[in-house]
Amino acid sequence: MNPGFSPKSPDVERQLAELPLEKRERFLRTLISNLPGIVYRCRTDEEWTSEFMSDGVEIVGYSAADFVEKRSIGWDDVMHPEDRERVRAAVRDLMSESVPFSTVSHLFSYRLTSKSGDIKHIRDRFRFVFDRTGVIIALEGVITDVTELTLADERVGESENRYRMLAENISDLVCLHDLDGAFLYLSPSAERVLGFEPDELAGKNPYDFFHPEDVAPFKEDAHQPLLGGASEVMGEYRMRRKAGEYVWLETMWQRVETIGGELVRLLSCSRDITKRKELERERNRAEEANAALLVSEQKARLEAEHERELADAARCEAEHANRAKDEFLQMISHEFRTPLTTIKAAVRLILRDGVTDAEKREYLETIGTECDRQIDMIINLLDISRLDAGAVDLKHQPLKIADVLRSCDRIERPAARAREQELTIETGENLPLVRGDVKALRRAFCTIIENAVKYTPEGGRIEVTAEQISLSEIVVRVADNGRGIAPEDLPNLFQKFFRGRNPAAHDSEIDGTPDDAAGRAETPGVGLGLYLAKRLINALDGRIEVESEPKKGSRFSIFLPIWNADADELDATDEYDFDERGEIIE
Repeated sequence: MNPGFSPKSPDVERQLAELPLEKRERFLRTLISNLPGIVYRCRTDEEWTSEFMSDGVEIVGYSAADFVEKRSIGWDDVMHPEDRERVRAAVRDLMSESVPFSTVSHLFSYRLTSKSGDIKHIRDRFRFVFDRTGVIIALEGVITDVTELTLADERVGESENRYRMLAENISDLVCLHDLDGAFLYLSPSAERVLGFEPDELAGKNPYDFFHPEDVAPFKEDAHQPLLGGASEVMGEYRMRRKAGEYVWLETMWQRVETIGGELVRLLSCSRDITKRKELERERNRAEEANAALLVSEQKARLEAEHERELADAARCEAEHANRAKDEFLQMISHEFRTPLTTIKAAVRLILRDGVTDAEKREYLETIGTECDRQIDMIINLLDISRLDAGAVDLKHQPLKIADVLRSCDRIERPAARAREQELTIETGENLPLVRGDVKALRRAFCTIIENAVKYTPEGGRIEVTAEQISLSEIVVRVADNGRGIAPEDLPNLFQKFFRGRNPAAHDSEIDGTPDDAAGRAETPGVGLGLYLAKRLINALDGRIEVESEPKKGSRFSIFLPIWNADADELDATDEYDFDERGEIIE
């Protein structure tokens, strides 16, 4: 309640003194009616009888005349029933305690009920009016309508209560921070999430509780962007609980700004996602385990497929070996039977009466030739058997490739001369020494040259050359212009017991070997020569390659390592026991 209106301005007092009484009252009423609120004077009786009421009383839907002249309604009637007794009691208490002639003002807040039923919130500032003896006879005051302000305060209060209730009851941790991040407020859920009472963390910086690995990433990804203008940032990090263990938090950070847009605080809402992280880790481990299991299953399937392929290959190889064995038995029986038949026939002819010495010599030479053929086949079989068993240790010594090729020339030239073939052997000058075994190399080269002679027509050409192709290798090439090799036979050419088919129909006029009904060359041997040659070359750290075109000839290339005096060790062990003529050494 405001003090009663008492104009004290010198100008106002002067104007009042100059005015007649009636005009003076009208002037005062006009002045009071323009004041905000209600100016009043009332008695202290039970009805608060109004003696004066300004036009501001219209805020409750009544006129001043209703209260003063007509007295159709009293102030007690418009006071809210819930506030009426409270106000009465308070005024009576003030009156009993009041000091006579005191000018102290008093302030009450209460509600009024308007004529239409609306509730008005008012502030009533008043003072007591005393008679000459100091007895209180009236109240004078000013009533201000504060309905909008009160309702606004109530809305703010309700909002604050609502948010406080929400913050105090949600499981998430709600915090208010200064711009450095220090805690200004923490919701009660701090105890559940972090194990601390809110007061224990107030004023402290959350970085002190961050996992060391998360401090720098959080500052870079969340704190700095917020200070730089980002309205909100979501982040995950670990914080240490009071007991010492770390929990994972998922936090939404927001800016708190003034109406003018100035950043003044940071707001965070954090949720404990430790269990979710554990589930994610479990899921990742399960996915990794499933992936490993899938890889293992795929590996097992591939291994099974590989095993099946190996089994199929082994079965095919076994079937091929069985066929080769059957063919070998047929061929070996043929190869042994044919010379023996020839030898037996020659012996019978020698024993026949009337055979001349010249005829006997011819028959004996035939017997010797067939014996050599048998010996050569036996040597091949024995050498292959020993190689397959790993019972042969070849020499590794420096040797001149030209010397080896000259010895081959002496062995194979008679056969080439008999077929009127041109056999040439050329070696480059100053070829380096090769590392190898002279007998093994001679055996391999002789086999290849012998095949060239057999499969080249009369009058054909066989060329043997040797040259250095790198710092570590030389190559010996044996080329002919004979029948050639069928393309489908090339992959199997160096297999044991393999004998290829003719790439073209047999021509007895140019071909050095007859064909059997199956199309296989009926040549001496059982398909072991090239197999043995390749085994010997490989055992000496060399390799052999072949190129061929049907009807145009073939070229065999034998690559041998050059002797390295600094790295190679001399091995003079001689376990390859045959001489230059291919005769077994006793």
